[in-house]
Amino acid sequence: MKQRYLLALAALLIPSTSPAANFVRGTSTAPHRGAWEISLPLDDPLGNPFFDVEVHFVFPLPAGSEVKAEGFFQGGNRWAGRAYCTEAGRWKWRSVANRPALDGKRGEFVVQPSELPGKLRKHPRDPRQFAYDDGQWFLHLGDTGYRYVTATEPLWQQYIDEAAQVGFNKIRTWFCSGRHDVAALFTKDRQGLDLAYWDEIERRLVYALEEYPHIQFQLILYGEDWPELRRYAEGERATQWVARYAQARFSALPNVQWCISNDGDVSPAEGRRNVAPATIDRIGRDIRAREPWGTLLTNHQKRFQGYSFVEADWSDIITLEDRDQVAGELVLKYRALSKDDPVVLDEDRYGNYISPRHDRYFFRRLMWANLLSGGHATYGGLNTYEPFAGAEKLQGVQGYLTAVRDGRLDDGAADFRHIRTLFAEAKLTLVGLQPNDPMAGNDGQNVKVIAGQKVIIAYLQNPDSPTPETANVAETAAACRLHLPLGNWRIRWFDPRTGQWHADTRHKEISGGDTRDFKSPFPGDAVLLLEASE
Repeated sequence: MKQRYLLALAALLIPSTSPAANFVRGTSTAPHRGAWEISLPLDDPLGNPFFDVEVHFVFPLPAGSEVKAEGFFQGGNRWAGRAYCTEAGRWKWRSVANRPALDGKRGEFVVQPSELPGKLRKHPRDPRQFAYDDGQWFLHLGDTGYRYVTATEPLWQQYIDEAAQVGFNKIRTWFCSGRHDVAALFTKDRQGLDLAYWDEIERRLVYALEEYPHIQFQLILYGEDWPELRRYAEGERATQWVARYAQARFSALPNVQWCISNDGDVSPAEGRRNVAPATIDRIGRDIRAREPWGTLLTNHQKRFQGYSFVEADWSDIITLEDRDQVAGELVLKYRALSKDDPVVLDEDRYGNYISPRHDRYFFRRLMWANLLSGGHATYGGLNTYEPFAGAEKLQGVQGYLTAVRDGRLDDGAADFRHIRTLFAEAKLTLVGLQPNDPMAGNDGQNVKVIAGQKVIIAYLQNPDSPTPETANVAETAAACRLHLPLGNWRIRWFDPRTGQWHADTRHKEISGGDTRDFKSPFPGDAVLLLEASE
């Protein structure tokens, strides 16, 4: 059993070598939890092909339900529709259009079993956690690759290949050619879309889907383009078309989720970076109303502002930006505000911006602390929000491992792979576990605890300073005091720097119902795993 878990772990870290495509076009078969496309011709669109031609594809599913998805203009004389293959079996499709040449077309294809993980959802047994459609728990290890799909970034493939090696499985990226500019998406007269740019976005998403289908992309539709967001509220047709066209073209891809905007001041007040809450809410409702495949949706706003859409029906994820969240306080706050949404700290410090003094310890600590707070965290290494300007500069999209190897970037994410190792080798997930810092005296800066009836995980941070920005790990044995529930508990220690397990030299098992002292058998920070004896 242990070997099977290790093989599954290894499979996540290497490219797929299967010749079978995860995204297929015009075929009679398609992979379960993959994507399928049909393309139809229309030689004379009579008007603007983007705005005046409307086509939808209706998919009756094998189990009896039906999905209606909008089609999109591919260029030339082609319009396409896409399906996310949620069910195995025989699928049918038909087109509904305002042009006779596109209307009333029919066909079918067969969705065959596959090993693809599929789209990301809220976990069916714990909405604070994520799961793929195949039921596999999603251990969130995020990164910021903002310009990954930007056409002018030359090292995008190096970036994603190395992100997979590090163990990242969610990448935040935007459509912008610049932080405050989505103009590259349009033709110069704004009477249509620059399809060459959109084709490049697709090429990069499909490359990742074929090679690393477990990696999710959070596509940030409007980036930090505040004027464009205001145009949406004013009813500007081209602006509104960005989200609509993106959904029609990319929602069927299993590795995609949506974020409306990034780093904005969500406020009704006037200001350069300001966007009214009503504008974001309108965009969110519009996207939700169109969404055919249940793709997750969120928004992101500036540091320290929290999240303004906890109660919004369209919002699936609480997305936060803050600083020095090594106690997971913000995650705990927003868990208390919402009972059924995952909470993600998607920005904190960066390895190359507002950097901590000791990157490796800070980011290891940040990731563990937020996971054990019942949330999820994201790393940021290079300045991927700035354009590539040569391999000697730490900006643009390029390989994290290459930058570390060349001595240009501290190895802040070096220990993330060990997080995955613990859960795989211990055959555990965080599903159903609850944050329980009171078990360790409510000292979240030093000890983080998450617990269930049969398992307790404690992260002993062991900092040498109370200031997260400057703290390093103390090279002494970490210690903590826990009040244990009744029962007998097996003890194991895990070194988050090496990925090695250690037995407790004093006790292999301990009885609960009282306060117990624990001391790590090695120096530095440590993870204590307590499992109930049968």
